Amino acid sequence: MGLGIIIVPLFLYLALMTLLCVKVGDKTSWKVGWLMAAGGVLLPLAMFVAFIISSSSTVR
Repeated sequence: MGLGIIIVPLFLYLALMTLLCVKVGDKTSWKVGWLMAAGGVLLPLAMFVAFIISSSSTVR
């Protein structure tokens, strides 16, 4: 239950940022879209995965 409080907003954020990156890529170039996606989508996703890995290893 507690993890759902984090997962739902994260996936909502990722969906909205993905749409924004696609729109930016259409208006400018695909390189700018990918650059924005790397900073705006992949970085928070990587930080979330690192949080899950670190918290699951300390639960023992």
